[in-house]
Amino acid sequence: MNDKNRRYLESGQRCRQWIVDNPLLIPPGSMFETETGEFTTMIDALENIAGAIESFVGEGLSATDVKGSERLDLIDIMKRVRDAARAAEATNPGTRDRYRYTTNMSHQALLAAGRSFVSGGAADEALLVSWGAPANWPDLVAAACDAFEASFGQQDSAVGSRIAKNAEFNDLMAQMIAKKSTISHMVPNFCHGHPGAIAAWNAAAHVESPPKKKAPPTP
Repeated sequence: MNDKNRRYLESGQRCRQWIVDNPLLIPPGSMFETETGEFTTMIDALENIAGAIESFVGEGLSATDVKGSERLDLIDIMKRVRDAARAAEATNPGTRDRYRYTTNMSHQALLAAGRSFVSGGAADEALLVSWGAPANWPDLVAAACDAFEASFGQQDSAVGSRIAKNAEFNDLMAQMIAKKSTISHMVPNFCHGHPGAIAAWNAAAHVESPPKKKAPPTP
């Protein structure tokens, strides 16, 4: 949640508490009761959506951690295959060139390199095993590639869910702001003769200004 939305939500929460604290000023069956009831429901929903957004942020971070772990696992098995290919190069020229990768490759480039290792296994499996690669290394690399690729989807899903929830939050926030404005026009009439309650609403409805940026020091 950005700072602006946080400040508007905090104002809405204070207004909801005003509604809870002043039930005698809200006539049953009145339009004031309808509007304040809908407003309370909006604030409750905004809090729930905000919680969901934070959850998706956590899932995204977790997915990022998973992707990092799966990447390291893939590099680990690819390194063993690459080392065997380099060892075999002297007596089997060209082997080294078929099994190359770098640790700073992008995720997609590393995945493509891993898949090429697997393809090479059809011809080079026994050769590289004889030079120290793990038994069944094509299968091991393929499994590591699959796990790494699956982690992409986990992160993409979390990001997509967060974007959708942010859009839902922003739409409901706009509705809440409009509803609060409507209620602010009703408060003086329904709370006539209760200046303290009116002042309390105005204080609750006020949205704090963002902190001023500090001016750079004079050279």
